[in-house]
Amino acid sequence: MTLPRYVFRRANGTYRYKRNVPKRLRKYIRKATLYRQLGTTYKEAMDRLPKVHQEIEDLFAFERMLSPEERARALAVLEFGEAAVRTSETKGMYTVDGEGEELPDFGEFHDLALDLEGQVPMEVLRKLAQGQFRSDAMTLERTFLLYRKHKESTDPDPARMKELEGRLDRLRKDITAALGEAFYKDTNLADLRRRDANALRDHMLRRMSANSVQRYLNILKAAVNYVIREEDVEAKNPFAELQVAGAGTSKQDRLPLSEQDFQAAIPHFQGNPDAELLFWLLADTGARLGEIVGLEAQDIDLAAETMHLRPNAIRGLKTKSSERILPLSKRTQDLLSSRIEQAAPNTAVFPRYAANRGADRASAMLMKRLRKAITDPKKSMHSLRHRMKDALRNSGCPEDLSRAILGHSNNSIAANYGSGYAISVMRAAMEKVWDK
Repeated sequence: MTLPRYVFRRANGTYRYKRNVPKRLRKYIRKATLYRQLGTTYKEAMDRLPKVHQEIEDLFAFERMLSPEERARALAVLEFGEAAVRTSETKGMYTVDGEGEELPDFGEFHDLALDLEGQVPMEVLRKLAQGQFRSDAMTLERTFLLYRKHKESTDPDPARMKELEGRLDRLRKDITAALGEAFYKDTNLADLRRRDANALRDHMLRRMSANSVQRYLNILKAAVNYVIREEDVEAKNPFAELQVAGAGTSKQDRLPLSEQDFQAAIPHFQGNPDAELLFWLLADTGARLGEIVGLEAQDIDLAAETMHLRPNAIRGLKTKSSERILPLSKRTQDLLSSRIEQAAPNTAVFPRYAANRGADRASAMLMKRLRKAITDPKKSMHSLRHRMKDALRNSGCPEDLSRAILGHSNNSIAANYGSGYAISVMRAAMEKVWDK
């Protein structure tokens, strides 16, 4: 189809407005070309086109239509925002040189920044203090802000957002330590290079395992990809396909507990109510420790002999497929009964580990007990999950059923239809493991 002037269709099917900036205005706008995203469909693009075109026309008409004072204010609004400019209008921010061109008085900008402290965002203050008359750079600082807002809008679970904020803050500290604060706050994504990514990776490897580095870099890569795509940033992602030596999951990362290991470990978890209940819930369900320690009383149905793993006020879940209902063995029901029968629905089953990185503290407590029987570093409490996986496979359990029990994702389209396996089918498969 024939598209209107200035409109073109990108390779990914979306529509974009492209307009070259007149040379006379480039000293103000500081760009040779302006782009505006119009939409993902032809109709959406045509609906938005008149408004976008008029905005660009108005921008280009500054020199012809506005007085020097009006042009200076319009450009300031474009750069700093309406609120900041309104506050500054009595400050005498602008001076006019002999040729009638508006230039910022840098001393006045600095004074204005001091006056506005606490009233406008720090990013605006920083630009005012430096007299920076240019468009916002897409820095890593701004990238993290936009990515966090995006994730909050698509998955507002408080626990997952808190975890993401912690990881982004850790990345910020590592980027600052490895490359400097100015690199994080001021460097445009288009100016990032592979050598910068390599320097960050090497810095992180000095303080954490290769797999942990890979996990953090995956978040960084996803954030950069998001803003490149959604904000039409003309840049390559230097963190894409970045190699981290030693990273990657293999069968040797964590080994399952043998039956001999399992029997040797049991006595070390007896005598402590939390330790004993956690051990048997992990062993008899194959669930993740984080899923178990975040249980509330309402997640346990003793009448139906089931446990509902779902997001709650204590924690979220790792993936959408992690939400599931699992049968409970007789011994876990007995251990749970005293905690559940008289408890309010939102009462934490493990109140000691319901906050402040409770899963980490629970893991440390359990590992101290496990190490009294098992010293192999490749065997941990997570090995109980591997044990369940192996036991289900060896008992003839179908792979899809095993994945449903363990909360593993299944990417096939067919797997996303229906309500899943019946509890009776799950119980029949799991009883073969419990009876061992």
